[in-house]
Amino acid sequence: MIKINVLTNNGCPNSKAFNCPLLVSKKIFAEKGFKLNFNFKRDTEVLNADCIFINSNVFRPYWKDSKKEIFSFLESARSLKVKTVWFDTTDSTWCTQFEVLPFVDKFLKSQIFADKNKYLERFRTGRIFTDTFDSLYNAGEESSGYSLPEKEFLSKIDISWNTCFENYTASRFGIFSKIKQFLRPLAPSLTTGGKFNIDFIPPEKYRNMKISCRTGLSHSRPSVVAHRRAIGEIMKEMGVEYGKISLPEYFHELENSQSAIGPFGVGEITLRDYEIIICGAALLKPDMEHLRTWPELFAPGRTYIPFRWDLSDLKDKIKSLENADLCRETAKNAQNIYKDAVSGSGMEKFCERLLKITELKS
Repeated sequence: MIKINVLTNNGCPNSKAFNCPLLVSKKIFAEKGFKLNFNFKRDTEVLNADCIFINSNVFRPYWKDSKKEIFSFLESARSLKVKTVWFDTTDSTWCTQFEVLPFVDKFLKSQIFADKNKYLERFRTGRIFTDTFDSLYNAGEESSGYSLPEKEFLSKIDISWNTCFENYTASRFGIFSKIKQFLRPLAPSLTTGGKFNIDFIPPEKYRNMKISCRTGLSHSRPSVVAHRRAIGEIMKEMGVEYGKISLPEYFHELENSQSAIGPFGVGEITLRDYEIIICGAALLKPDMEHLRTWPELFAPGRTYIPFRWDLSDLKDKIKSLENADLCRETAKNAQNIYKDAVSGSGMEKFCERLLKITELKS
């Protein structure tokens, strides 16, 4: 039995979406000869393995002041000939932790640039889209300093999985669901049941709203706020309600909308995108042709309706939604891929793919 130690935490949504598919598929891994052990403390016991999966969020609080200790830990793993796979669980195509590349065997991200040579370019604000938004709106983004990866290490960068492997229905906000999420790493068989329980709303159901656009403006990135405001102005011009509503109202609206807008946030992909797909609405989103992710939930023109980053075609895209068949087909395409990914056979594919890209299995 090959032993894989998973060094992780369970605090933020990205960590939960990192842990969840591993916990759900733990039995499948065992059947394939791989034993997954979850570790929530960085100690020498973690190194007692054939391979370590590291959730980057574990080191995020110490990144600025304790890099030498982090590199020393990774060097220890290498000296013991322990295969080390770093999972960057941050939100965007970019990353500020490429300095670990010399010390790890693989560097996997939830979403990567379609052209990995983009990682050799410097983006003034730290992200490709905030650079564009800041130039469009003069939003006052600060310059961001970070280390670029060496070209020789680009081959280590690959796609892990996006954050779709979680329950993003309204039920997750209930106290029982929150307790289950908290206990999940300690008792996975009790809290996951070895499967996902996601209640998808059929796109074919009657929907009395053309479009929903409930995008928040409380955001750390001024350029993202400016972009969302610009979207809001277009919504107002087109007579679409725009503004904050309660959670129950929000989910009720999504379930009764033919389409919904999912803007960029801290990263290109946000939890709102999954909420929209699960609720059976067609997703409208800034074009993401520049990135790749897995599962392939974000195929422009097939699983979501893309619009330009400068919003020059947004009005036309919204007008195209008068075609209810287009909305239903787009929503159905995305939902079918999502359903397949979280199914029993989908988790088999998840395991096989992960073992292959980590080179634990040929």
